[in-house]
Amino acid sequence: MIKLIIYYTGVALMIFLLKQSGFSTWVHPDIAFIFVFLAFQSYLTLSLAQLGQKNEGEKFVKIQTASFAIRFICSILFIAFFAYTHWPQIYLFVGNFFVLYLCSSYFEIFGLLRNLRRF
Repeated sequence: MIKLIIYYTGVALMIFLLKQSGFSTWVHPDIAFIFVFLAFQSYLTLSLAQLGQKNEGEKFVKIQTASFAIRFICSILFIAFFAYTHWPQIYLFVGNFFVLYLCSSYFEIFGLLRNLRRF
């Protein structure tokens, strides 16, 4: 849990610095929605992973795979909702979403591979 907090604090700091620098045109003004959504998804994924590690990790891989599938479906629904409501600068919003999505997925997959070595 500590690593998750440190990671998302670093990402928030990076977003803040990008908004203050000359690269602010690359960052959507409402990137906070994306950041909070992905941080919440990561917290749920971590909670499910801890649930899967009970009973000596009997169902860890199944629960982790299901959580990644649910995460992906929720992400598609998130993007579809904002596209349907004609959110301003939707292409920039979608681009920022997928950059942050890939960064958070990399962090979780790296943690998953580290946990799989124990089994």
